[in-house]
Amino acid sequence: MCLIPSSAHGTNAASAVMAGMHVVVVACDDAGNVDLDDLNAKVAEHADDLAALMVTYPSTHGVFEESIGEVCAAVHDAGGQVYVDGANLNAMVGLAQPGRFGADVSHLNLHKTFCIPAGAAAPASARWPSGPTWRPSSPPPIRGPTPPTAPSVPTGSVR
Repeated sequence: MCLIPSSAHGTNAASAVMAGMHVVVVACDDAGNVDLDDLNAKVAEHADDLAALMVTYPSTHGVFEESIGEVCAAVHDAGGQVYVDGANLNAMVGLAQPGRFGADVSHLNLHKTFCIPAGAAAPASARWPSGPTWRPSSPPPIRGPTPPTAPSVPTGSVR
């Protein structure tokens, strides 16, 4: 079972369902933050089958969750993992450190962060592990020359 805040991007729930998970939506408060009372109630209710929480950070409301550390801790205490949809790394630079606030794994949208056209033969995202559970199965850093890449859209050709 996967908990997903109502402030998360719609692809988070879609990804969990495609992976065969049951999704339970967690409410947000009036300021757009994850409602901690609702989260704690749903963590307790689903503790036996809680696999993960998928949270968009910053949220689709543009909110940097004030209690993101508490959100992650509640899920970890129940044995779950926290997946952070890093919607825009530019918004996080200097403000957030997913490994420190409790994210186990995350991704960043390269097309948003580095202005790469989405779907134009360019990679859409990159994942990075930040929690200890994921480190043993992570690929090693690439050493040596950068592999060649396929060009996507020539500069100025988008009309």
